[in-house]
Amino acid sequence: MEIQTGRNIPKLICYLMNDILACIKKDKTLIHLTMKQLISFSIFFLIGFQSFGQMIMSAEGVNPDNVCKQNNVYFLMEKRARPIESIDSIEIRLNKAVSFAKQNPGVESTCAIQFAVNCNGEIGGGFHVVTKSGDDSLDTELIEFFKTIKTWKAGMIKKKTVDSWYMWRLEIKNGYIDIQ
Repeated sequence: MEIQTGRNIPKLICYLMNDILACIKKDKTLIHLTMKQLISFSIFFLIGFQSFGQMIMSAEGVNPDNVCKQNNVYFLMEKRARPIESIDSIEIRLNKAVSFAKQNPGVESTCAIQFAVNCNGEIGGGFHVVTKSGDDSLDTELIEFFKTIKTWKAGMIKKKTVDSWYMWRLEIKNGYIDIQ
């Protein structure tokens, strides 16, 4: 018997289960106990795999105002939201638009800005700073810039678009802002 990958069984699970079955064939005295364990493990793993990445969360006091389902904004999902415009192009525009880094080339910092992208691929709001840069005016300038990126591909779970959080991670060094 060999387990084949299918629509709902990923390759990793099949490899693991086939290895276990090969061990069972070698020592048939353990077959009853091992088969029970194999079935239990398989059921647990497949149920767990189906719910992988479907975590709903919200930053304290942050409520996105333009989402499809309020209180159902996912953090981890099968396919995360992403901007339609390339990250390289956004980084070029970011460095042209945000003057703080150019005016303060000695500043070295990291920063993270998070917000929601709704199920229609629009900005869902809820902009907030996750990791502060150390300068409130820079954080504000970054948020205002990221609000200008309007076109998004929505995140997906089980081939359905969902509201999701997106986070920009940035490194500021030598007068340049690098998107991580």
